[in-house]
Amino acid sequence: MPLTATQQQFLSEITDDIFMEEKDSEKLRDFFSLRYNPDYYNYQNKKKSSQEDGEKKTISELLNEKWTGIGSTIQRTSKQVRDCLVNKYSEEILNDLGEEEFNFIKNPGTGGRFWKPLYNWLWEQKFPRWVDDNFFPFLEKEAVPNQDWINFRDDEEMLYGKENRLYIPKPPKKEEQPPLKLSLKKPYWALINLPERDGYLLLLNRGVVSRCVVCPSYAFAVDYHLEKIGLLPQQESLTYELGCRFTFEKEGVEKFVAIAFRQPLDLEWLKPNEEEAAPELTGERMQDLWQELENQGNWRVYSQQVEVAGEDDLKTA
Repeated sequence: MPLTATQQQFLSEITDDIFMEEKDSEKLRDFFSLRYNPDYYNYQNKKKSSQEDGEKKTISELLNEKWTGIGSTIQRTSKQVRDCLVNKYSEEILNDLGEEEFNFIKNPGTGGRFWKPLYNWLWEQKFPRWVDDNFFPFLEKEAVPNQDWINFRDDEEMLYGKENRLYIPKPPKKEEQPPLKLSLKKPYWALINLPERDGYLLLLNRGVVSRCVVCPSYAFAVDYHLEKIGLLPQQESLTYELGCRFTFEKEGVEKFVAIAFRQPLDLEWLKPNEEEAAPELTGERMQDLWQELENQGNWRVYSQQVEVAGEDDLKTA
């Protein structure tokens, strides 16, 4: 199946990272973009004598459509690309695959298919790490400016406060809005105030020690229709039942990212369940979400930072 936009972005960034300063970089880039592309995994490097007419084209034949005569140097080109990959990511490859596999890739012997373990490393180890590093920055970059889409109030404010939300003064114009400041180990309600009313809400938390889905989740919000989202946690949730609500256990900066979209997400692990009260955002799951968002195409993002500190720190701030 064709590469997703996420995979294409990854392959493009890796290509630039490896070959930016290499001699004959255009030919090496073209080879790499084919040989290490999942769409061409089952293609041979070059035609074998036993290969029948009408079978899939080879990597060599695809390259010859642009670079005449490259078929005669396909193995040398493959080794050059191998060397570029190994030189650039030697420490990562060694740590991930171990010394024996790493040495095979560098010195495979006659007929050794060194590109396959490198390919597997690229997509099974490097790609999930890249998603892990880029998913939240990608969302935050897409965020719509709106500083009060989420606010937090403790029990006392809910009982005695005269306003229907926290007062957040307008900050001076900066590239990044200041975080909300909350107390350590104090239970808070979260007030969600998005302009969207139709559709669904995905609320993600990138915390000091964890990354998880807040909504939908058994822990905070079992119903993620936007019309049902206003005050979190919902009454049917575990944190409402236990009275702990949003309670931060560690000092530091927590990030909340909200995504409003039209259609429900067809992901089994997003269905609220007791076994995983707040779904952990693993690299594989972030890939799933990224793909779902690409498929939907019509969504809006909001982000906010929350600074969690002890009472004494908040008083002196």
